[in-house]
Amino acid sequence: MKRPAWLTRGALAWGSYDVASSTYMALVPAFYGLYFVQWVARGQADADAVWGGVAALSVLLAAVLGPLAGAMADRAGRDVRVLGVLTTVCVGATLLLPLASARGPLAAALGFLVAQLAYTLAISVYDARLVHVAAREDLGAVSGLGWSLGLIGGIGAIFVALALLHGLGKTEQLAAMPQVFAAAGVLFGLLAVPALRLLAQDGPQAPRGTPTEAASPWRSVLTTIRHWRRHREALRVLLAFFLVNDVVVTIQFFIAIVLSARFGLSVAGLLWLGLLFHAIALPSTVACGVLADRWGQRRALVLMSGVLALAILLLAFGHGTWVPAVAAVLLGLIFGALQAVFRSLYASLVPPRQAAELFGFNAVAGRLSAAIGPLIFGAASSMLGGPTWALCLLLVPLAAGALLLALSQPGSAQPEAA
Repeated sequence: MKRPAWLTRGALAWGSYDVASSTYMALVPAFYGLYFVQWVARGQADADAVWGGVAALSVLLAAVLGPLAGAMADRAGRDVRVLGVLTTVCVGATLLLPLASARGPLAAALGFLVAQLAYTLAISVYDARLVHVAAREDLGAVSGLGWSLGLIGGIGAIFVALALLHGLGKTEQLAAMPQVFAAAGVLFGLLAVPALRLLAQDGPQAPRGTPTEAASPWRSVLTTIRHWRRHREALRVLLAFFLVNDVVVTIQFFIAIVLSARFGLSVAGLLWLGLLFHAIALPSTVACGVLADRWGQRRALVLMSGVLALAILLLAFGHGTWVPAVAAVLLGLIFGALQAVFRSLYASLVPPRQAAELFGFNAVAGRLSAAIGPLIFGAASSMLGGPTWALCLLLVPLAAGALLLALSQPGSAQPEAA
């Protein structure tokens, strides 16, 4: 069987970092929220709202720093080096989460803030390399490849977590979560070293800017803002991403809390659901990426938004032991694919020389929306005594984002500024 033209050595080198970073993503954001609410801040009536505020602050800080980090990577032509520094910070902070958690809610929140901020900034720099790896007609396929490889890393991380919690009761599993977070840091660090080496050796390097540009990344960011009309179509996609991502990230931060509150699942039960999610998402993400290239990225995103809405309604109003498994299958079908196709659609509208900087603005849209979602969801869940109606609120931005995508017209990258 002939290898697809888009499956290059550079694409595989790029996707190898997704394997490493997904070990963090599979274990820390969702499960640290559950651990924070039910253990670190246990007994506090507003624990959901506090966790929502912590999650919101982490992404707001990323929104402020994202364009600057991207501009530095662009202008210095050293995006792998910037990625390495941010990865090191995330790994170090993740390894310190058990110590921070033992010192109370404030230290636990600060530890998570540092780890999540470094992870988010690293991913925005990593995502920007997509435009240097794939041809424009193959962006969806290569982006989906990265997500699928990442799911392999997530599956491995979940198996390690299950091994650490094996034989423990429900309460003991929660108490042992610091070991799981430390394991996530170790896995991320071990896998990131060869991934970064592959990126440096086999992955294409971002174009180097002038010395003046390298010394003044803020000037580059401000110039991009002033000339926003050159990127009008990309900004339309960003607005749709802002709305849909509000839902996606809120689910990431609260899914374990929702499933535990509504269905009484233990940590081990949640991890097994995570394996089901990853097993479905692995082939689905690649398939949806290829489908989006052939069928149209906007049309594919609208369809996947509908599936996400169905999963949300099931989580809010479904009853029975089968509901969590079906919801995990629905989310697995579209969760990674939704983000991968958004990434490829945005990449198709971005001039390569400004890739990391404009993906920094993509991070701004994603982080601002991600901040709003957890804040509202956490407050609504605390005030309404549970997550049911808070879940229903997520349908509003999801519908608005899908409508914007359905009404928008395909575009292409604008000429770069001189």
